[in-house]
Amino acid sequence: MPSLSQNARLKLANDVTFQSLGPGEETVVLSLNSGYLFTCNETTDAFLRKLDGRLPLAAVIDLLFNEFQVPREALSVDMTELAAKLLEEKLIVEEP
Repeated sequence: MPSLSQNARLKLANDVTFQSLGPGEETVVLSLNSGYLFTCNETTDAFLRKLDGRLPLAAVIDLLFNEFQVPREALSVDMTELAAKLLEEKLIVEEP
């Protein structure tokens, strides 16, 4: 998996939508083009909600750090790996 710049500006792909099933529940992510349905946890839900195509990945990670009680370095590694995986799956895209 190629490395992802902390300056990358990411957003959901145009054919992707997601919906939380409620407090403490999973979030469902749907790719309309492929029909793939994924579930994710609260942290991934918060991550997806912050991807607006304007903020760099580092700023999104900073927002998550302020929201969750986790070590900054671990959060950075995990969210960068998640972003790379979501890019590979074409659930998110990088803005030029």
